[in-house]
Amino acid sequence: MKREELKAMGLTDEQVESVMAKNGAEVAALNTQITTLKSEKAQLENDKKVITKEKEDKEKAITELQKNSISKEEYDKKVKEIEENAKKENEEYVYNDLLNKGLDDAKVLKDEFTRTAIISLINKDKDKTKISDDKKSIVGLKELIENYKKQAPHFFEKKASGYSPVDPEGDKGDGDGEVSMASNFAKRNNAEDKAEKSQFFD
Repeated sequence: MKREELKAMGLTDEQVESVMAKNGAEVAALNTQITTLKSEKAQLENDKKVITKEKEDKEKAITELQKNSISKEEYDKKVKEIEENAKKENEEYVYNDLLNKGLDDAKVLKDEFTRTAIISLINKDKDKTKISDDKKSIVGLKELIENYKKQAPHFFEKKASGYSPVDPEGDKGDGDGEVSMASNFAKRNNAEDKAEKSQFFD
């Protein structure tokens, strides 16, 4: 309901603001729930995909063993590799998901150039991070992002009182015509990524 409609009902300005604030909080809570459910759904779908592939690979290994195509020792080695690959694939998915959530929470700009640039920075410092025991966050990510915020503030959203958000194609948004660090950095990293993809990100 709009402010004008509430005022037309006879509510005072204070009452209108109270109703709008409550409504905004409820909408925010619902959006958070929707985001969480979508994330959980995606996680389950990924788990299913990983488990299905693991099952199929193990069945192939069993068939090879039954046909004497491989020895028992080779079979055991292959099964171990299959399980390790499945675990690694799941961990990569969880890390990527938590990383994107962390970037959203830190108000990192969502354009492709900026996201590519800051993910490239994080990958270079990946040994300083790890998935938390409860798998709900990335330990060390907040500290890295705070450091990047000092070095490259153009990667992050700005308040209305500041200058406009960065244009990923060029100008920083502060009116001086200077090309943004995000644009230059991201374009350079995009070129590098074509030659060699990062370990965890396409």
